[in-house]
Parts: sequence; structure tokens; C-alpha cells
Amino acid sequence: MLIRRNRPSYNGNSNLKQIGFAFDFEPWHIEEIAHCIDDPIYFIESYCKIVSLDRGLVPFKLYECQKEKVNVILNNRKVILMEGRQQGKTITSAACILWYTLFQDNKTVAILANKAAAAREVMSRYQAMYENLPLWLQQGVKEWNKGSIELENGSKVFTAATATSGIRGKSVNWLYIDEAAIIPNNIAEEFFTATYPTIMAGETTKVLMSSTPLGYNHFWKFWNDAEQGLNDFVRLFIPYTSIPGRDERWANEQKGVLGEVKFTQEVLCNFLGSSYTLLDADTLGRMSPKKPIYTSGNLDVYAEPVRQEVDAAGKVITPAGNYCVVVDTSRGVGGDYSAFVVIDITSAPYTVVAKYRDNKIAPMLYPSIIHTVARNYNNAYVLVEINDNGQQIADILYHEMEYENLLWCNRDGTKGQVVSGGFAGRTVQPGVRTDKKVKRIGCSQLKTLVEGQRLLVWDRDIISEFSTFVEVKDSYAADEGYHDDLVMPLVLFGWLTTNPYFRDMTNLNIRENMFENQIRQIEDELTPFGFIDDGREAEKPEQFMEAGDLWTVQKSSTNWL
Repeated sequence: MLIRRNRPSYNGNSNLKQIGFAFDFEPWHIEEIAHCIDDPIYFIESYCKIVSLDRGLVPFKLYECQKEKVNVILNNRKVILMEGRQQGKTITSAACILWYTLFQDNKTVAILANKAAAAREVMSRYQAMYENLPLWLQQGVKEWNKGSIELENGSKVFTAATATSGIRGKSVNWLYIDEAAIIPNNIAEEFFTATYPTIMAGETTKVLMSSTPLGYNHFWKFWNDAEQGLNDFVRLFIPYTSIPGRDERWANEQKGVLGEVKFTQEVLCNFLGSSYTLLDADTLGRMSPKKPIYTSGNLDVYAEPVRQEVDAAGKVITPAGNYCVVVDTSRGVGGDYSAFVVIDITSAPYTVVAKYRDNKIAPMLYPSIIHTVARNYNNAYVLVEINDNGQQIADILYHEMEYENLLWCNRDGTKGQVVSGGFAGRTVQPGVRTDKKVKRIGCSQLKTLVEGQRLLVWDRDIISEFSTFVEVKDSYAADEGYHDDLVMPLVLFGWLTTNPYFRDMTNLNIRENMFENQIRQIEDELTPFGFIDDGREAEKPEQFMEAGDLWTVQKSSTNWL
């Protein structure tokens, strides 16, 4: 027989047990509690209640896919969950958190979302299930409000918006991020950089990210890295067909309501770019990132430079690869990135073989990194965007480092001659200034190259930027909250390939198998350029060292440090 010794309610709420309220448990109570501890699914289905739109308050009977979800969430430290709208990912996650805090002492769970109100919505699901538990199964309540709760066993749950200050200074055992893909990329990047390493410092701490996909953003990065084994997250994807009653007829109804694009993203859970992206959705869907063969700090390398090989008679067995480095520059104060890409232009299709990106590198140090990488890639051609402080970068490369393969452009709009031999006349300048005409030509040609698979991109950061490189007025730029510092060097590379001198650089005719009329129209508008060549044969370096030992190059092979 159950004996109540005092009034059980917390702050007048008869559905909550106050601290110190005691029961005389009968044996079956103890058995039930032990059963709930050992079997979370039994606990959820036997004692948790949810609100149904059609039937009101009902027991939470899990679908088979939801049972799998519970097991994966509770039996793994890091879980990334992807499923469509209205498939119960939030309510199931709340039930798992309820079990975790109810039957384990001194655990703290942080529920985060894009906005604090969204996080509190998850908390309300948790609280509704808690209030409908029998009192003998509850812990006493020490604190109970919309944003946080604390139980008598020392376990806590609190909510916050995803920001670096959201959980700063708090010890968290389980971090749950609801609808993670909705968080703006810049906020997510700051949060994961500042907060995530602290959360995962413990040996038993847990992280759960759940979301419907929304473009190639941070959520896509975590998902893709988990697929390739680059992080410790366990992936779980639950298709809409796993939910009873969601058949082809239901899918067709949803497609009619949502439209093709939203249906593909929110029901089929395909990663798609933002609306009006430079690249079409099919192209973005085909782009698959690869793991770099070498990473050091902010440099990712996907292919080593191809060195010239000769036989004993001096006959060339393997010709040296031909490369181009295109450079974008920022102020190095933590906002936009200084970035460059290295492109193999030996033969078509061209391939991005390396990329560098850093938003804190000082402009005075940036040229040394460019110089090191360019020299390593067989004295690659270097094209520098000279808008803003990019002129400083080009000047240092030319005047101080005397880099011989720096590309020069005419300042005026006329078709001039290629400049060589170290001459810098009044009508030329090292680098290119990106104006509307250059950007328009570059965007048009880049789209043609990538969609026609004449330029191959394996880098996940570049692919992510492509998915948010959208139409803005009469041009293209990064969507709000995102960056385009890696896409813009490729835009300039697109412009570069339309220049007649590019044919001389590569001994290739990019016009073959492409749209002759489009290229001819572009050539009518392009600004010609050349490069500086001091006439010396390019040295084959034995060793290149950059600040932080960027890499070491030997005669026979490259040892990436």
C-alpha cells in the first residue's frame, strides 16, 4: 500500500512532487523503477504521454524507427540525426533526455536551438511528459520554469540560443542541438569553435544534433565527415517511409503542397543549395568532398605537385605539372577570410589540388605563405585580386620576394600585349581588380566549367560556399551570414580561362568542346593581362619552410608535415 506522508505538490502544481515528499514503496514500485532504468523504451511507452492532434493526451507508443532512434541516442556519445519534418525527432529526443535526467544523478543537459524560444519549445515537451508521470516515479522538483528545471537528484536541464555565451561557464554532460541546420553558418562556426571542444573534453559527455537538412552548411559538414569517418559521430537517417501511413500517396500530397524543391529537402532530406545559386541543384548534388591527403593548420592539400621525371638518357618520362594559384585577401581581423586555391591546369578537366583559408592571418605574413605554396607547386602562376589591401600582397610578392610568375593585367580596357621580362609599364599592374565586368565574366565561365565538369572541386568548404553563393541584384555574392572567400578565387579563375593568354600558359585550347559563341562574346569584353618572367629557369627547390613549418619538399617526393 502506498502511503503519502505530506502534501506532494510543487508550488501548487499537483502534478509535480516537491522536495522531501516520501512514499512507502511497495515491491512492484521498486521492480518497475528497475525495469525503467534498464529499458528506456519500456519506460517511454509505459509512462510517457504526448499530445496527439486527434486524440489529445495519449501514451507515447514508439514506431520501430523511433525505438531504433532511442537506442542509438542513449547508447552513443555523439549522434547526428537527420529526418524530415514532423517525424517526431524532437519529442523522441525530449523523452530520451527525460529518462537520462530522471534515473541518473547530477547530470546537466543543455538544450540549444537557433533561438531561445525554439529551445524552450523542446523543454515544454520534456515538462509535459514529466508532469504526467506518476508521483512515485518522479524526482522532487527544486526549480521549474520555462527555461530551466532542477531535480532533487541534482540533475538539471536548461535552454539557450546557440551562441558562444549560451553555455559559457557551465558544466554540461549532454548537449542537444535541435534543428541544427537552421542555425546561421556564422553563428554556428563561432559556437563550435569556442564551445564544442570544451563540451567534449569529458570522457562521458554526450552530443546530439538533430535536423532536417538546409543546404551545404555546418550540419552537412558534420554529416559528411561522419560518413567518411572524419569525426566520431554516429549517423542516423530515418526516411519518411519508416513512419506508418507515409506512403507514395502521402508523398505526392506533400509534394503538391510544398513544391518540388521543399519536398526534396524537407521530406526526402536531400542537401540542396540556397535558392538562385550560381550552380544548379543537380550540380551541387553531384559534388562530393574528399579527405585531404595532408592538412596543416589552414592548408588542405588534395594532390601533391607532379615533378618532372627523366630517364638516364635525359628523356622526359613525366612532364612537370602546371599550376595556378588565385588569391583573395582580407584584413586579417577575424571577419572575412584571406584565401587562395591551387588549381592543376596541366590538362582538362582542371582540378583544385589545394586550398588555404584563414581570417586572422596578417597581410604582411600572407605573401610568405602564398610564395611557399606557389614555389612548391612548380613555381605556379599567381593571380592576386588587388581590391582593398590585395595590392599590398601583390607588391610584396613582386618587389620584395621577386616572384617571377606573378600575373599582370592591363589597367585600361584595351587589348594590349603580354608583359614579360620584369617590365612594369604605366598601363599594367600586378594582379587583377575585380570590377563588375570581371566578376560577370568570371561567374559565367565558372558556371560553365563546373557544371560541364571541366573544373573538379573536392574541397568541402568550397562546396559549402557554392551552396550559398546566390544571386544578389545583378550579381552573385554570399548569402547573408555566409562567406564566399573561396568561391571568389574560382570566379577569377573562370575569368582567367577566357583570356587568350591562358592558352599560352597551358598549351590547351579550352574553347574545344565548349560554347564557341559564348566564349567569343566573353572575349570581346575581357581585359588582357600578362605575367612577369625574369628569363631564369625555374629552380627545383630542395626545401621550403614557412612559419610553422608549413611543409618540406625534397627532390624525389613531398613530405607533408
